Amino acid sequence: MSAGKRTAVPTATTDLEEGLRVDCYVRPTVSTAANGAIDRVVERLERLEDDGTVDDYRIVRWPPNGVAGDGRESARGEIVAAFERWAERRDRSLEPAFRRRELPASPLCPGSDPGERVRVPIVTLALYEGENGGESDETATVRGVVPHTDRTGDTDRTYTVEEWLSAAEGTGIAVDDPTDERGRSGQATLLEGRQ
Repeated sequence: MSAGKRTAVPTATTDLEEGLRVDCYVRPTVSTAANGAIDRVVERLERLEDDGTVDDYRIVRWPPNGVAGDGRESARGEIVAAFERWAERRDRSLEPAFRRRELPASPLCPGSDPGERVRVPIVTLALYEGENGGESDETATVRGVVPHTDRTGDTDRTYTVEEWLSAAEGTGIAVDDPTDERGRSGQATLLEGRQ
């Protein structure tokens, strides 16, 4: 692919003014089978970078869950909140791959406040426009989060990491085509956190 010509990338726009960066968030501890699947995702991202479909990618381990010591939301919670804002603006949802769960106050710590736990998929792709991608850079623009569920039609349609990679490689179904019967609406793969 020539440097000036950009291939259409699902869940992102083709008229990017700056480069497309993919941040691949992975859980810090996973099974051997999931580790192999993550390695294959990384290989595919590397090929997408080599052919110019994406300008850059990086692998990021999800930060620990829980509330920060000063009562603020954890780094994980802040990242997921940014992804949720992207989803809300586009009438999409991060569920079922992402889930928030309220935790009661600890009976062992009188006066403690209830908390929240955020469950994340084994692999998440965050698509950014901008030189530095995400990582607290105000100039980066979130262009997509995978997996996510499109709730704009008559039925919910969940888009997976595998589907996004296949579409970006030009070898799979069009990710934005909910009428394609090969889509796996409602199913989650190993990468989305269910086996």
